[in-house]
Amino acid sequence: MRLSRLLSTITALLVGFILLLCGWLLISDERHLLDEAKLREIGKTAVVFSSAMQQAATLSASHAEAIAEDKTAQSLLKAKDRAGLQAYMKPAFDRLAGTADIDVLHFHEANMKSFLRVWEPENFGQDLSTFRPMVVATNHDKRTQKGLEFGIRGLSLRAMSPMLAGSELIGTVEVGVNLKSLTELAKSSTGADFALFLDPSVTNAKNDGRRAGALALDANTDTSLFTALDNRGLAHLTRAPYVETTVVDGRTLGVLGTPLIDYSGNVIGVIVVSSDVTVLERHANQSLVTIAAIALAGLLIVLAVLTIAIRATVVRPMNALTKAVRGDDMSHAPKSGLREYRALRDALAERLRATGSKDNAA
Repeated sequence: MRLSRLLSTITALLVGFILLLCGWLLISDERHLLDEAKLREIGKTAVVFSSAMQQAATLSASHAEAIAEDKTAQSLLKAKDRAGLQAYMKPAFDRLAGTADIDVLHFHEANMKSFLRVWEPENFGQDLSTFRPMVVATNHDKRTQKGLEFGIRGLSLRAMSPMLAGSELIGTVEVGVNLKSLTELAKSSTGADFALFLDPSVTNAKNDGRRAGALALDANTDTSLFTALDNRGLAHLTRAPYVETTVVDGRTLGVLGTPLIDYSGNVIGVIVVSSDVTVLERHANQSLVTIAAIALAGLLIVLAVLTIAIRATVVRPMNALTKAVRGDDMSHAPKSGLREYRALRDALAERLRATGSKDNAA
């Protein structure tokens, strides 16, 4: 191999390694920034949904407390006038259903038995103390409670207040919000999609064809999307938030899962937020292409400069020295490469032998 080519190859490898290392560091930093941007983007949407749930719980508690203090409702419950209480509260329930997405208005007796479900008046009499911790807590503490809890209508965000006549507990009243409406509200505010996946062992839901071990899809904004995400294993029980990225129908989606905790503090499912991060991913890919182009251009420029420098500072002077040692005979003078070193060595050897012969003859 010729000297110029050898030195150029070694230089190219060294420069390429350095550029590759720098490019890898830049790409790693870019991916880290992209992951942080995804987390911020999805985190913002998750905060909107959490805020919507908190506001809905507070509003439900306000409605429950207002109804609990209604003297007419108290007297009707105390008199066990179910028909009268239904007639009195049905207009209020319809109004709340239309303006605040309230889908539960439930009165309970002091013995914690169901007295009146305003939306389903024929269904009453169940002992709620066996499966409704919120009812037990409200009766025991005689103050408003709120949180997620299962009932006949499934999972709802509920608030419950005691109905008191002085210190006497007449019963309790419960107001619940439709979770589907909260997911739609959050989507309209953020553009992201939301879903609640519930643990089938908690809900006692029947297996409607879902895969073994899969969660049951509950309130959501896009059934087909979240079914696809679930099939990819992106909806699973967790006690700590997780972030994943996947591609669905050509869109790059960031997926955030956070634990869904009920009133009693049990993990009953997961809240899944899906946000389109295609723009962020495209920006990252463009950055990667830019980094690669700059690295390649830098490699070519540096290689060209160093090759010219090597030829000017090493190869040409060596050729000139070889020619000078050989005298006027230019036929054996190589043009470049390791041959220059061999030629210079041979030329010096010949010159030394010639000098030695002259000295001996003298």
